[in-house]
Amino acid sequence: MISVIIITKNEQDQIKTCLESVKWADEIIVYDNGSTDQTLKIAKEYTDKIFTFEGQDYAELRNRAFKKATGDWVLYVDADERVLTDLKDELIQISKSSDKSAFAISRRNIIFGSEQKYGPFWPDWMIRFFKAQEFKTWVGKIHEYGTFNGQLGYTKNSFLHLTHRNLDQIVLKSLHWSNFDAKLRLDSKHPKMTGWRFLRIFITETWNQGIKRRGFFNGSIGIMDCLLQTFSLYMSYIRLWELQQPKSLDQVYKDIDLELLKDQFQYK
Repeated sequence: MISVIIITKNEQDQIKTCLESVKWADEIIVYDNGSTDQTLKIAKEYTDKIFTFEGQDYAELRNRAFKKATGDWVLYVDADERVLTDLKDELIQISKSSDKSAFAISRRNIIFGSEQKYGPFWPDWMIRFFKAQEFKTWVGKIHEYGTFNGQLGYTKNSFLHLTHRNLDQIVLKSLHWSNFDAKLRLDSKHPKMTGWRFLRIFITETWNQGIKRRGFFNGSIGIMDCLLQTFSLYMSYIRLWELQQPKSLDQVYKDIDLELLKDQFQYK
């Protein structure tokens, strides 16, 4: 028996096809993180096992969802991923006969509308298929990963990952993730952000994305992705700088308004 778990938040444009790709599973569990769109209405067409939890710890979300699963094997699928037919057949066979405890599944990444296989985009392994009795726990508030007892296997077939749909989606996702990333860096006592640190981060990350991960050598899409990945990391450090200030920027601007009112709009 295979249980599929999908973590959602405002995925109305993607969730239906994702659910269609896994409707062969014995059990579908949707664990929602506070959707305000039509995500849950669509999900109800495919399963009655829908649960909600609003939190910023993604490992906790995945762990809570796992506790709802009753299958011998558990497959985690993101809303922007699709389980292709060959992968479905392979996972069913694995669930019947494999002695491995978990499997990493590669992803075929659709970036700005076309499949990309350079640098980070292939094979892009994700450990997502677990034998329930050998699973331990998910670890990490962001960039979480599953832990388990026993051996890891690798599937021959892949997810299809429909990411980088448009600029709005990429930028909004970057801004969203930067909040978590900056807070984690602050909690780990990251050195105070200064001008030279911003410059060093920009140069280092541009090198990593453009040269080391070969973004600059893969045409327009590679260059766009390289710069956007650098932007994404940069947002985290700008948020970190904000958190490191003795007074929040919101409070700074409120104080300016109070002073203007007090001093009859004389600004010194």
